[in-house]
Amino acid sequence: MYHHLFLDLDGTLMDFREAERRAFTRMAGQLRIPIDDASHLLYARCNHSCWKEFEQGLLTIDELSLKRFALFQEQSNLRFDVESASEVYEDHLSRQAILYPETLPLLTLLKDEGYRLHLASNGISRVQRGRLEASNLERFFDHIFISTEIGVPKPDPGFFERMLRTTGADKRECVMIGDSLSSDIQGALDVQLDCIWLNTENRETALEPTYTITSLSELHPLLNSIKL
Repeated sequence: MYHHLFLDLDGTLMDFREAERRAFTRMAGQLRIPIDDASHLLYARCNHSCWKEFEQGLLTIDELSLKRFALFQEQSNLRFDVESASEVYEDHLSRQAILYPETLPLLTLLKDEGYRLHLASNGISRVQRGRLEASNLERFFDHIFISTEIGVPKPDPGFFERMLRTTGADKRECVMIGDSLSSDIQGALDVQLDCIWLNTENRETALEPTYTITSLSELHPLLNSIKL
């Protein structure tokens, strides 16, 4: 039976794709950068590739913040100040707290049933802290673990070891829950921590998560079944 639930934020509890789109739109408007639908797709690809490099330890968070806009500028042929774009974008993103419909009811239920909830997020501290404050999610979590505050990203074993050490939790009572195969699931498997993969897009993988669910609404029933 699990007692400690380590929950990812983006793509698990919050809709990061929509948050990214809104922040990017507002940044472009503020800096008068002419963008269209193709611009959003291009930036999302640039951002995703940089986060993959961050997960692999190839970029620092400061390098990531600038490189994603440098890549976007290079591939879009648009001209703007990369540092300004990064700063304005992160400022807008820090206020984009878009929860999935299931998030608040689920966290409330889990908390009421006595689960110890901990947040485990790769992200920029001021951005993630801002979004948590805007959404009032902090109240649900005993601990909040953010990669830039810890100093290592998921899937680095150090991230997971820090969580276990800080909480003092028995690994047998813990489970990592998230949507990212490369950070949440691979990271948990690497330290022999049980994991629940939120696979909303019916993706295939060679990894072997402990459990797989296809929607957040399936999490509570799954946890109930594990109790039996």
